[in-house]
Amino acid sequence: MTTRREALTRLSVGAVATFAGVAPGLRAIAGPLPIRKEINGLALNHPDVTTLRDGVRILKGRPAGSPNWTDLATIHGTPAGFNKCPHRNWYFVAWHRAYLLMYERIIRAATGNTSFAMPFWDWTAHPAVPQAYSQPTYNGQPNPLYVAQRNNGYVVPTTVAGPSVMNTIYNVDTVFEKFGTSRPAGQNSLSPSWITSMTGLQGTLEGTPHNSIHVGLGGFMPNGNSPMDPIFLMHHGNIDHIWWTWNCKGRPNTSDNLWRDMAFANTFYNPTGTGTWTTHPSQLLDIATLGYSYGACVGRLVLGSVRTLANARLLEIYKTGTTEAAQAAGFQALTLKAQVNRGVLDAVAPEPRERLKGALDNSLVEGAANPTAQQQAGSDVIALIHNLTPPNPGVEVLVFVGAGAIPDAADAGDSHYVQTIGFFGVGDGMMDGHAMSGGVAAQVDLTAALRASTGGLPATDEIRVHLVARPVAGGTQADAEATVANAQVEVAIV
Repeated sequence: MTTRREALTRLSVGAVATFAGVAPGLRAIAGPLPIRKEINGLALNHPDVTTLRDGVRILKGRPAGSPNWTDLATIHGTPAGFNKCPHRNWYFVAWHRAYLLMYERIIRAATGNTSFAMPFWDWTAHPAVPQAYSQPTYNGQPNPLYVAQRNNGYVVPTTVAGPSVMNTIYNVDTVFEKFGTSRPAGQNSLSPSWITSMTGLQGTLEGTPHNSIHVGLGGFMPNGNSPMDPIFLMHHGNIDHIWWTWNCKGRPNTSDNLWRDMAFANTFYNPTGTGTWTTHPSQLLDIATLGYSYGACVGRLVLGSVRTLANARLLEIYKTGTTEAAQAAGFQALTLKAQVNRGVLDAVAPEPRERLKGALDNSLVEGAANPTAQQQAGSDVIALIHNLTPPNPGVEVLVFVGAGAIPDAADAGDSHYVQTIGFFGVGDGMMDGHAMSGGVAAQVDLTAALRASTGGLPATDEIRVHLVARPVAGGTQADAEATVANAQVEVAIV
């Protein structure tokens, strides 16, 4: 009888052979896999930090076309907009895993340190910019990791990456298309044009810590050429580490072939810079086959989802991007009537108290003992927010939910607060080459916040979703008002 461990081992061995064929150089690593570590736990003279510093310096000093630092950044984008990178769709985490892997392998080749592992920045545990990046010099020499235009005094707010945000990512966004952003609306083929279609519903991971930290760091980071700042590698290193941790908790990636089989064709440079390589999301799932590790995978193994009906209904929504074409899946959808005034959108829909109470009673609380059959089937209340139109990244939108009036001046400390949505790569020219219609779309799970703010049973027959747009990082009140001027809100009880 084949044990689960033996099956995983055989799968891993097969994946090594497959990936090595399209990404030469991976077999150069012998012995234990290099372990990617959190950069704040490494001394400034740790071999991985030293190699990172040397690698960035070497790449910045190379001539164009070799490839050099700018060539690598241009794969992602330029000051005018994005190039080959996917944002606001379900290829976001997989493509950026391959992109980060390219840098790791090129730095190994450039420095001769084949055991180098790319560090990452855990902004929840260490919200300040890491010291390795915030100091202009190291040992009396210019520090290649330092960028003067960056906001080196930035401290990541808890509303962006604090424990409650991470709890949502790990324990609420348990469906892949909630976690890693949903598929482009209406995708029906493996045409490469879908890679850069920005028509998915952003999940918490992309919309909150990812986007907001890009903007908060300033300099290159809010723009398409954000990889010109070496801190991009630490930022996306944490995104990759979060995906790995999410999987370790037993959260499955999608099995849909429209995701697994998409070709990121001839996109990433080989370690020597001679030619490019192609990969697919299905080849990026086992990081051991890619030549690195994050250490032991410690988590709660879940062999199958217990939210079968709710998850199935969500997948129907993701196929279209709205609730309109998914009624046959058996969920209830509400289009909220919205009033907009000076950057505040107040959207209300009447909803019978007992139906909403039933949804909240049947939603599965993470860690609940002996869940009922209905709780195992699942029931959630999800907001789909469409047509957010920020004119630049200097805006964020705070989402609130409740059953009664919510003050226009409400902040993240309000009991009705749910989530903050940030914006990365928006504004004139930033969408060049990326298909995007109807502005930015986001999905926000309202279930836990609605339960907490109403005590499980609303006092009135309504669901109220309240959006407050406000300027950040150089934005203006006019920018905030433009962001929600034409926004629309749907609520799905799945």
